[in-house]
Amino acid sequence: MERSLIAEIEQEFQKVDARWLTLHFRISVGLVILAFVVECGLSLLINSAGEIHLTPSRYFLKYLIVPAGLNSVCILIEAIVLGLPKVSQTAKIYVVSLMFVEICFILFTIHGVFTALFFLFAGAILLTTIYAHYSLTTATSLYSFALLIFSELFLRWDPDKPLVSADGMRLTNFLIAVFFLVGFYLVCMVIIYFEKLKNAASVRKEIERLHLQRKLLTDELTGINNRLGFRNAIKDMEEDFSGTEYVFALIDLDHFKSLNDELGHLVGDRCLSGFAKILADECGEETAFRYGGDEFCLLFRGKSLSEVLEACRVVQSDFLQFSLRPPFSRPMTASFGIARYETGMPPSTLISNSDQALYASKANRGSITVYGESSGATAE
Repeated sequence: MERSLIAEIEQEFQKVDARWLTLHFRISVGLVILAFVVECGLSLLINSAGEIHLTPSRYFLKYLIVPAGLNSVCILIEAIVLGLPKVSQTAKIYVVSLMFVEICFILFTIHGVFTALFFLFAGAILLTTIYAHYSLTTATSLYSFALLIFSELFLRWDPDKPLVSADGMRLTNFLIAVFFLVGFYLVCMVIIYFEKLKNAASVRKEIERLHLQRKLLTDELTGINNRLGFRNAIKDMEEDFSGTEYVFALIDLDHFKSLNDELGHLVGDRCLSGFAKILADECGEETAFRYGGDEFCLLFRGKSLSEVLEACRVVQSDFLQFSLRPPFSRPMTASFGIARYETGMPPSTLISNSDQALYASKANRGSITVYGESSGATAE
């Protein structure tokens, strides 16, 4: 049960990651569009001020067409990978995160004269913290460091950009940028650590809540659903208007009182627990309920009457084999009363119909009776 719950919670986390991944991609697209619009505005402003030292065609090629083209390639790669169904979500997250760093690298290199643009790399690192993956944030940070250093030391796209080796202020800004990103990375790792602690605490609380809920709905002796669980199942059935077929079965263990009197209550309890296990194994844990005493019931969802009858016969056969083993060593049978549910039928009517069918079965121990509306209870 815990493994199942943890799997469900992990699926919910993956859904959140998928939604953030979509937003992450849209932020990439938005950044590229914003950068292009800003560059167009700057080009007009610089041109009107007479500060452009290149021919218009060369300027537009160098500062508009080339960066826009490279950024578009990054966006195209992200879009293609996101659209591939066979690529895992983790791989898609890595691609979008690293392509975002590539976009930041292109913008930082094209406008290298503005050292403050190193904050773009910080944004790329920050966006990965939502996924709460140490390896992803580390990979994104290392890639950012590498591209920042490569751009500053080996690339000079903008001729007005001073060389790091020849300008003390530029060197100082470069070192500040590197140390800032290192510190920013460490802060992000701390954030991820506490995010994981919070998620782990949430999982523990959910498991504890489920255990408590399960305990309230479980029969202490047999381990299957109790009367409260049965009422909840009946409520769900009443609220289901999808046309799903429901079949209800009441079960009574034949001659159980004599077993209790002759062999004692401990043996009787073992008999009840054994029968409950057979019901759960053959019909499903969500289908089987202890109705009270030596009475059990089954609420089948989405099963035809023929399938229900076959399941009940298997239960009878398994119970007979079970009863022939020590400490029972006597053939024991179970009687079944079955009724179909119709949309809008009061639960009391459904139970009453099954009870009438069960009464007919008790007249012929170990039989299965299906309630018929026109002919009362008919033996099967």
